[in-house]
Amino acid sequence: MSNTDGLGTFPAKPYNFTGEYGPAATDVRHRFTFTGSINTKWSVRFNPFVVVQSGPPFDITVGHDLYGTTLFNGRPGIPTDLTKPGLIQTKYGLLDPNPTPDERTLSRNFGRGSGTVTVNLRLTKTIELGREGSGSGGGPPSSGPGSGGPDRRGTPGVFTPGAPQSASASRVSRRYSLSIAMSINNLLNHTNPGPIIGNITSPLFGHANQPSGGGGGFGGGGLGFSEAANNRRLELQMRFSF
Repeated sequence: MSNTDGLGTFPAKPYNFTGEYGPAATDVRHRFTFTGSINTKWSVRFNPFVVVQSGPPFDITVGHDLYGTTLFNGRPGIPTDLTKPGLIQTKYGLLDPNPTPDERTLSRNFGRGSGTVTVNLRLTKTIELGREGSGSGGGPPSSGPGSGGPDRRGTPGVFTPGAPQSASASRVSRRYSLSIAMSINNLLNHTNPGPIIGNITSPLFGHANQPSGGGGGFGGGGLGFSEAANNRRLELQMRFSF
């Protein structure tokens, strides 16, 4: 809970801060993240990355300057007279886009948006070539994750070519390795809505006119992924190590 969402936040009523204390813009109640590295005996590694979270709050406004402040953040009133002309029916009840001074208005960030579901996956097939026990530089193999030595499991979610995918393979080090990987962003091709339109006079009230800006993918060398469409995307990668 808070009474502001940052420097760009202004009170709906310039002389009355009643109703400004409400859910913060970051008030996402539930988050679930699943990631890891699954190695198989066929030298194939699966790296899932799943993010599920509930929706954030959004402010409900009337879409015009109610108080002459040149700001369009005035919030609708909660009418006591249900026969008043101009009332708008919403899933939050009847709302008054022209509240009277004595009419109670909605509190800040009263609405709640939709949740998001993101499922990404990376599959990596590693083929090792050359003499056994030579290591990447011709000397004895070193140890540690991803080093080419006895423990070459790599880091979960990070593209580590040359890392064998089974316990038996982890004890063998070869001079060359070829890694072929497929990165799939938004595996389910699920559309996550972006910011919700809170203007009750808009025909798109309660909906989003753009997709969410982040997909938590593998692009850019990390786990962050963002593009305009956020539709399913497949990327083929290949790396030869020697």
